[in-house]
Amino acid sequence: MNRKTIIYTGGFELPDKNAAAQRVLANAKIFRELGFNVVFVGIDKALPTDTHIKDTKSSFQGFETWAIPYPSSKKLWLTHITSIRHIEYIVEHHYKEMLYGIVGYNYPALALYRINKMCTSRELLFMSDTTEWYESTGGGILFNTIKWLDTSFRMRFVQPKSDGIITVSRYLTNFYTKRNCITVELPTLYDVSSLHHIDVVSKKDDIVRLMYAGSAFNLSRIDKNRTNIKDRLDKIITMLYKVFKHKKNFTLDIYGLTQGNYLTVFPEHTDILLALEGHIMFHGRKPHVEIIQNIQKSDFTIFIRNIDRVIEAGFPSKFSESISYGTPVISNMISNIEPYAIEGKNSYTISLNDNEKQVGKMIEILSLNIDERKKMKKYCLENKIFDYRDYIDLTKYFFQKIEKHK
Repeated sequence: MNRKTIIYTGGFELPDKNAAAQRVLANAKIFRELGFNVVFVGIDKALPTDTHIKDTKSSFQGFETWAIPYPSSKKLWLTHITSIRHIEYIVEHHYKEMLYGIVGYNYPALALYRINKMCTSRELLFMSDTTEWYESTGGGILFNTIKWLDTSFRMRFVQPKSDGIITVSRYLTNFYTKRNCITVELPTLYDVSSLHHIDVVSKKDDIVRLMYAGSAFNLSRIDKNRTNIKDRLDKIITMLYKVFKHKKNFTLDIYGLTQGNYLTVFPEHTDILLALEGHIMFHGRKPHVEIIQNIQKSDFTIFIRNIDRVIEAGFPSKFSESISYGTPVISNMISNIEPYAIEGKNSYTISLNDNEKQVGKMIEILSLNIDERKKMKKYCLENKIFDYRDYIDLTKYFFQKIEKHK
């Protein structure tokens, strides 16, 4: 029997409930173009915790999908990070004679190790899709220790044993290439032809609409010095407060947290937000479809991130998502977006820490007229730099190298 089925498993929620789902779906379409049948095994937070995987089979965009409940207790979490019984079940009962390999997406270390052992015993390919180098701060001592052990074991020991590793950034590609691993670097991609684009009504006013969408921080895991905050929304707001003295023609819509959430972490910004009332609006968490609509209505999306291993190892899906939907991005330069950022075409780069340069650059951006902003949005839509089709040949070569090595 022709063994061309790949099981893609991890903490993604199909169809598009998290950024992980968007990534694996695009990657699976590449695999399908190469002749593979991809089967998803993800998570579903709506499932009762006693649901068996055999009762979850469904389909989405031509892919068979299965799901396990999201763990809601310490006992269930322990099972989640150590057990692969759900994978073993569907392999044995559904795909035993047709399986080519298994891809683990940011999988817990012990469970991934067991998948590796299972693949070896069944002569299957064992592959990893890695997009994060998780931090181990902001929790209790036990949590931080377990997180550090899990991440270190996965990144340094289990994944290097993969037949092939799909990376998301230059940092991770270099890390695993130095360990003689076969890699392919795929940023967060999209099926651009299937994206729903709305017609944005031409604006007659001079207001430049900025937008931030994301999880800037986890309220329950911020350390006392606020050093483990991913997105520096505080730097953006401070910068816009200084810009306000020179340019008032902007609004910033913030999705993903409320003003109360923000002030819990940055109470010193109460007066700043009061001064910028009407210019900065918090909208909290909203459905993904609403986020996409507002990205397209904006002139720019914006984010600023500290530079550390966690950031360099990952890839900001908000960058590729915004550009794919036709909206250029304002951000500081990070190595993982450097190959795709074209100054003045699909993005603008602002300084991470130089306040004077930040303000000067934002004044320059806010001085763009409507036609100049439309030109950038048109460029983003037409160039399609994150369309999965452009990465088919690269991925084909990846599989050829794996098969040659085996």
